[in-house]
Amino acid sequence: MKEDVVQRLLNLNREFYDAQADSFSGSRVSPQPGFNRLLPYLPEPCPRFLDVGCGNGRFAQFLQSHNRIGEFIGVDFSEELLADAAKNAVGTFYQRNLLESGCLDGLGSFPAISCLAVMHHLPGKANRVRLLQEIRGHLAEDGRLLISNWQFMDSVRQRRKVQDWSAIGLASAEVEPNDYLLAWQRGGFALRYACHIDAEETAELAAAAGFSIVDQFRSDGKEGNLSLYTVLTPTLPMLQS
Repeated sequence: MKEDVVQRLLNLNREFYDAQADSFSGSRVSPQPGFNRLLPYLPEPCPRFLDVGCGNGRFAQFLQSHNRIGEFIGVDFSEELLADAAKNAVGTFYQRNLLESGCLDGLGSFPAISCLAVMHHLPGKANRVRLLQEIRGHLAEDGRLLISNWQFMDSVRQRRKVQDWSAIGLASAEVEPNDYLLAWQRGGFALRYACHIDAEETAELAAAAGFSIVDQFRSDGKEGNLSLYTVLTPTLPMLQS
């Protein structure tokens, strides 16, 4: 994907989450059912925890309510969502562009990191691999990375949200396979970008970034399967720069 298209899609999503922060946060108040199934994979104790793409802090609030983590660090690109996160959870929050190299610089090392419902909003497979590699550099050698990807194209209800790329002046040839433009109609009409990352592509991304899959399951949504959760651990030795 060309860099100018990547930036257009990233800007589209940034504008969406800033403009729709209230309606988006309002639709994501209760913990997802899949959160409970992640708890057994958290190290005990877990003195530090990093949430990459923390959004409104829903996962942090869930973990803290179960007394499963110590210091919490949250990173997101949306100033509006970070403001909500600071109200919902106790921690330190940073506004960072997750497509930029070094976006996690200065945060240190963690025994566990999450990146929930984030990867499918990052344009370009190469950028998703780079972020996973960056996360890996901040994860303890035997740590756990918890990720989830929205399986929207497996749902008839969700597929109705798909719009033609011409709505934002793009052609399908300019984006990558399984990239979609989706409508948001809660609190007003808006558009955002998402990629359907299934189990096969999740495995490819993990391998490319030096991770092994510990477990994988589906949960959430009215259908009970709208999120694909994957628990990862580092496998390959870190390359020396």
